[in-house]
Amino acid sequence: METAYIVTGTLTEDHTVALDESLPLAQGKVRLSVEPLSPAPKRPHDEVIAEIRERQRARGHQPRTREEIDIDIQAERDSWSD
Repeated sequence: METAYIVTGTLTEDHTVALDESLPLAQGKVRLSVEPLSPAPKRPHDEVIAEIRERQRARGHQPRTREEIDIDIQAERDSWSD
């Protein structure tokens, strides 16, 4: 088995990995295992919900009405007594 090298690097916006140090290898195909070293920053709840709702709006999502939900709940409850 060939020697494995463990180095750190930075994943850029164009999905290129820039290594922090050079490797003693010739050009050729290599295998990478990518592991984030710092967790993604926590985002405020309201920001996440606003983003979700914007994506839903953009794709034309229509949430169920209260009446539709109430009908489904009642149908489920009615099935319990069968």
